[in-house]
Amino acid sequence: MRQRAIIFIDHANLFYNIENLQIRIDYKKFKDILARDHHLVGAFMYMGIPEQVFPKKLSFLRYLNSQGYIIQTRPIRVVAKGKKMQKGLDIFIYRDIVELADEDIYDKAILVSGDSDFIEIVRKLRELKKTIEIWSFKASLSHELLAEVGKENVYFINEILGDIKSEKKKEKIVV
Repeated sequence: MRQRAIIFIDHANLFYNIENLQIRIDYKKFKDILARDHHLVGAFMYMGIPEQVFPKKLSFLRYLNSQGYIIQTRPIRVVAKGKKMQKGLDIFIYRDIVELADEDIYDKAILVSGDSDFIEIVRKLRELKKTIEIWSFKASLSHELLAEVGKENVYFINEILGDIKSEKKKEKIVV
Protein backbone atom coordinates (compact mmCIF):
# COMPACT_ATOMS: atom_id res chain seq x y z
CA MET A 1 0.00 0.00 0.00
CA ARG A 2 1.33 3.43 -0.96
CA GLN A 3 1.99 5.93 1.80
CA ARG A 4 -0.09 9.08 1.90
CA ALA A 5 2.22 12.04 1.41
CA ILE A 6 2.04 15.81 1.47
CA ILE A 7 4.65 18.07 -0.11
CA PHE A 8 5.68 21.20 1.82
CA ILE A 9 7.87 23.61 -0.18
CA ASP A 10 9.81 26.51 1.32
CA HIS A 11 9.66 28.59 -1.87
CA ALA A 12 12.36 31.08 -0.85
CA ASN A 13 14.83 28.25 -0.31
CA LEU A 14 14.00 26.71 -3.67
CA PHE A 15 13.80 30.04 -5.52
CA TYR A 16 17.21 31.34 -4.47
CA ASN A 17 18.89 28.10 -5.45
CA ILE A 18 17.33 27.95 -8.92
CA GLU A 19 17.94 31.67 -9.33
CA ASN A 20 21.64 31.15 -8.58
CA LEU A 21 21.73 28.41 -11.23
CA GLN A 22 19.86 30.74 -13.64
CA ILE A 23 17.35 28.09 -14.61
CA ARG A 24 13.60 27.59 -14.58
CA ILE A 25 11.94 24.44 -13.40
CA ASP A 26 8.75 22.71 -14.42
CA TYR A 27 6.83 22.62 -11.14
CA LYS A 28 4.47 19.88 -12.32
CA LYS A 29 7.39 17.57 -13.15
CA PHE A 30 8.99 18.50 -9.83
CA LYS A 31 5.81 17.64 -7.92
CA ASP A 32 5.43 14.36 -9.82
CA ILE A 33 9.00 13.30 -8.99
CA LEU A 34 8.57 14.18 -5.32
CA ALA A 35 5.29 12.26 -5.14
CA ARG A 36 6.58 9.26 -7.19
CA ASP A 37 5.42 6.08 -5.40
CA HIS A 38 3.18 7.83 -2.87
CA HIS A 39 -0.49 8.66 -2.75
CA LEU A 40 -0.23 12.46 -2.96
CA VAL A 41 -2.67 14.14 -0.59
CA GLY A 42 -1.53 17.71 -1.29
CA ALA A 43 1.28 20.00 -2.34
CA PHE A 44 1.76 23.24 -0.44
CA MET A 45 3.94 26.13 -1.59
CA TYR A 46 4.89 28.62 1.14
CA MET A 47 6.00 32.06 0.02
CA GLY A 48 6.30 35.66 1.03
CA ILE A 49 4.19 38.07 -1.00
CA PRO A 50 4.92 41.80 -1.29
CA GLU A 51 2.20 44.37 -0.69
CA GLN A 52 2.09 45.15 -4.42
CA VAL A 53 2.04 42.00 -6.56
CA PHE A 54 3.33 42.57 -10.10
CA PRO A 55 1.79 40.87 -13.16
CA LYS A 56 4.69 38.40 -13.59
CA LYS A 57 4.28 37.29 -10.00
CA LEU A 58 0.52 36.94 -10.44
CA SER A 59 1.11 34.88 -13.55
CA PHE A 60 3.54 32.66 -11.62
CA LEU A 61 1.01 32.18 -8.81
CA ARG A 62 -1.69 31.22 -11.35
CA TYR A 63 0.75 28.78 -12.96
CA LEU A 64 1.54 27.13 -9.59
CA ASN A 65 -2.16 26.86 -8.83
CA SER A 66 -2.83 25.28 -12.23
CA GLN A 67 -0.14 22.68 -11.45
CA GLY A 68 -1.99 21.60 -8.30
CA TYR A 69 -0.16 23.61 -5.64
CA ILE A 70 -1.96 25.15 -2.68
CA ILE A 71 -0.26 28.48 -2.13
CA GLN A 72 0.25 29.58 1.45
CA THR A 73 1.47 33.16 1.82
CA ARG A 74 2.76 35.57 4.39
CA PRO A 75 3.44 39.26 3.74
CA ILE A 76 6.96 40.43 2.99
CA ARG A 77 7.89 43.18 5.41
CA VAL A 78 10.34 46.02 5.06
CA VAL A 79 12.91 45.91 7.85
CA ALA A 80 16.00 48.00 8.61
CA LYS A 81 17.40 50.10 5.76
CA GLY A 82 14.58 49.17 3.37
CA LYS A 83 15.54 45.51 3.14
CA LYS A 84 12.57 43.23 2.44
CA MET A 85 12.16 40.02 4.42
CA GLN A 86 9.56 37.34 4.88
CA LYS A 87 8.92 36.60 8.51
CA GLY A 88 7.18 33.68 10.15
CA LEU A 89 7.08 31.40 7.12
CA ASP A 90 9.05 28.58 8.76
CA ILE A 91 6.67 28.68 11.73
CA PHE A 92 3.72 28.59 9.31
CA ILE A 93 5.21 25.49 7.60
CA TYR A 94 5.93 23.86 10.97
CA ARG A 95 2.37 24.48 12.16
CA ASP A 96 0.81 22.97 9.05
CA ILE A 97 3.08 19.92 9.13
CA VAL A 98 2.22 19.22 12.78
CA GLU A 99 -1.51 19.96 12.54
CA LEU A 100 -1.97 17.75 9.47
CA ALA A 101 0.07 14.98 11.13
CA ASP A 102 -2.06 15.25 14.30
CA GLU A 103 -5.18 14.91 12.13
CA ASP A 104 -3.60 11.81 10.50
CA ILE A 105 -3.95 13.32 7.01
CA TYR A 106 -0.63 11.87 5.82
CA ASP A 107 2.01 9.26 6.60
CA LYS A 108 5.02 11.05 5.10
CA ALA A 109 5.94 14.73 4.91
CA ILE A 110 8.05 15.64 1.90
CA LEU A 111 9.82 18.87 2.84
CA VAL A 112 11.63 20.93 0.24
CA SER A 113 14.15 22.94 2.25
CA GLY A 114 17.58 22.47 3.70
CA ASP A 115 17.20 24.91 6.59
CA SER A 116 18.31 23.89 10.04
CA ASP A 117 15.14 25.61 11.29
CA PHE A 118 13.35 22.34 10.49
CA ILE A 119 15.33 20.10 12.87
CA GLU A 120 12.52 20.26 15.43
CA ILE A 121 9.94 19.17 12.86
CA VAL A 122 11.96 16.00 12.22
CA ARG A 123 11.89 15.24 15.95
CA LYS A 124 8.18 16.06 16.27
CA LEU A 125 7.23 13.83 13.32
CA ARG A 126 9.26 10.99 14.78
CA GLU A 127 7.26 11.41 18.00
CA LEU A 128 4.01 11.38 16.00
CA LYS A 129 5.09 8.18 14.16
CA LYS A 130 5.26 9.97 10.80
CA THR A 131 8.14 9.87 8.34
CA ILE A 132 9.84 12.76 6.61
CA GLU A 133 11.80 13.08 3.42
CA ILE A 134 13.97 16.13 2.79
CA TRP A 135 14.65 17.49 -0.70
CA SER A 136 17.35 20.13 -0.89
CA PHE A 137 20.14 21.47 -3.03
CA LYS A 138 23.50 20.10 -1.88
CA ALA A 139 24.90 23.57 -1.25
CA SER A 140 21.99 24.65 0.96
CA LEU A 141 21.46 21.54 3.10
CA SER A 142 22.23 22.17 6.75
CA HIS A 143 24.63 19.62 8.22
CA GLU A 144 22.53 19.62 11.39
CA LEU A 145 19.34 18.81 9.47
CA LEU A 146 21.12 16.03 7.58
CA ALA A 147 22.38 14.53 10.83
CA GLU A 148 18.91 14.67 12.43
CA VAL A 149 16.91 13.21 9.53
CA GLY A 150 19.54 10.71 8.35
CA LYS A 151 21.10 10.56 4.89
CA GLU A 152 18.69 7.78 3.84
CA ASN A 153 15.87 10.36 4.04
CA VAL A 154 17.60 13.12 2.06
CA TYR A 155 17.40 13.63 -1.69
CA PHE A 156 19.19 16.25 -3.74
CA ILE A 157 17.41 18.42 -6.26
CA ASN A 158 20.73 18.79 -8.10
CA GLU A 159 20.41 15.14 -9.14
CA ILE A 160 17.02 15.62 -10.84
CA LEU A 161 17.63 18.98 -12.53
CA GLY A 162 17.78 17.33 -15.95
CA ASP A 163 14.29 15.93 -15.36
CA ILE A 164 12.67 19.10 -14.03
CA LYS A 165 14.38 21.87 -15.96
CA SER A 166 11.91 23.88 -17.99
CA GLU A 167 12.71 24.45 -21.63
CA LYS A 168 10.91 27.78 -21.57
CA LYS A 169 13.07 30.87 -21.72
CA LYS A 170 14.11 32.06 -18.27
CA GLU A 171 12.27 35.16 -17.14
CA LYS A 172 13.08 37.10 -14.03
CA ILE A 173 10.32 36.61 -11.46
CA VAL A 174 10.03 39.46 -9.01
CA VAL A 175 9.78 38.23 -5.43
